[in-house]
Amino acid sequence: MTNRKTMTEAEPEADPEADPVRAEPYAGLAPIYDYVMRHVDYAHWARFVQSLLRRHHADTGHLLELACGTGNVACALGNLGYCVTGFDISQEMVEEARKKTPAPPGALQFDVRDLRDLRGIGAFDGAICLYDSFNYLLTLSDFDRALGQVYDVLTPGAVFIFDVCTEQNSVRHFGDVRDTEQGPGFLYTRHSYYDADERLQFNKFDIRLEDGSRRQESHVQRIYPHEDLLAHIDASPFDLLEALDGFSLRPGSERSDRIHFVLRRQA
Repeated sequence: MTNRKTMTEAEPEADPEADPVRAEPYAGLAPIYDYVMRHVDYAHWARFVQSLLRRHHADTGHLLELACGTGNVACALGNLGYCVTGFDISQEMVEEARKKTPAPPGALQFDVRDLRDLRGIGAFDGAICLYDSFNYLLTLSDFDRALGQVYDVLTPGAVFIFDVCTEQNSVRHFGDVRDTEQGPGFLYTRHSYYDADERLQFNKFDIRLEDGSRRQESHVQRIYPHEDLLAHIDASPFDLLEALDGFSLRPGSERSDRIHFVLRRQA
């Protein structure tokens, strides 16, 4: 998430009273997503993934990326020599990712798919799902289903890396935050807040474009207790190799902002 910024350019000529179009998550955000998230060091994230694969002797030339978004991590991994097949549930995000596919295509491929249904996509020697995408699975049954689907598309011994955000992160950074920012041809406001009783993180966007159009979308994430995730991973067919604090090799806990899990399909 970006920090609050002061606007220095003229605002897009959007009618503040225009009726907003209610959009599915990322449908309106996709074209401006890379600008909104420009603070994220995707190259660092890719190198961290590479270090974990090598740490567990599971480095592979071809990776499956789930919830790939606009393909920023895939591109960073491509720069490290990997081939990446990326899937995302959002058609709009996939369309943005495809704009980054190198010519000739082959090293990076993107398509639309829900990570809870991966039937028929083939077998992969490694998989990743990053940037708290698993928090969008709002029930533990969906969490279990996703783990099972990933397991079934991995070859024996393959490693799966995913991360989640914690309650510490929601309370510390997004308990009740409002920010406004302007980019090239758009203005957006965001309200982030955390419902501690339901353990739900909300991020609501109101996006105004220079053509006068306006879109609103709401993102909801489940913030799971760490022990619940450990229990469900233990009940899955995966072996848990590590649960790490952020981008370190320290054990993750409820005091972490982000936890990376490293799982292995049994050989």
